[in-house]
Amino acid sequence: MSELIHNFGIDWRLLVTQAINFFILLFILKKFAYKPILEMLRKRRDGIEAGIRMKKEAEERLRHIAQEREKTLEETRKESLAILAKTETAAKDLRAEMLADAAQKAEGVLNEAKKIIGEEKNKMRDEFFKDAAGLVRLGIEKTLNRMTPEERDAKLIQEALVELKTIR
Repeated sequence: MSELIHNFGIDWRLLVTQAINFFILLFILKKFAYKPILEMLRKRRDGIEAGIRMKKEAEERLRHIAQEREKTLEETRKESLAILAKTETAAKDLRAEMLADAAQKAEGVLNEAKKIIGEEKNKMRDEFFKDAAGLVRLGIEKTLNRMTPEERDAKLIQEALVELKTIR
């Protein structure tokens, strides 16, 4: 082996010195370069993992918010349909109430008109009886010339009025 070392031109002192230099360099790099770099890489990895977790949480929140929004919209739709149904019912009730009120008013107007017509009919009948006396007198005068006009008229008018009143 010593021949082999000699043939390759290896100096053991130089080899030991280089080995010591290598281990010193390795120690310095490990202490001042590798640890900070590895720490920086670990922090970066942790930051990326935290970002991924936050992204997943945000996506989950967005899904939850979307579901809540859909649920709220569905509830709002149902409420609006219920309000619309109540409004339609109220409108139908109001319409029926207005029609009943109009029918009642129309019946009142009709009753009032019947009352007025009855009153007018009675007035006309009374006026007819007043005017009928003169007409009856003329009719009787032409048909009956037996009595004196005053006697005949008074008696016949009275009888005719009695008859007319019983016709009612």
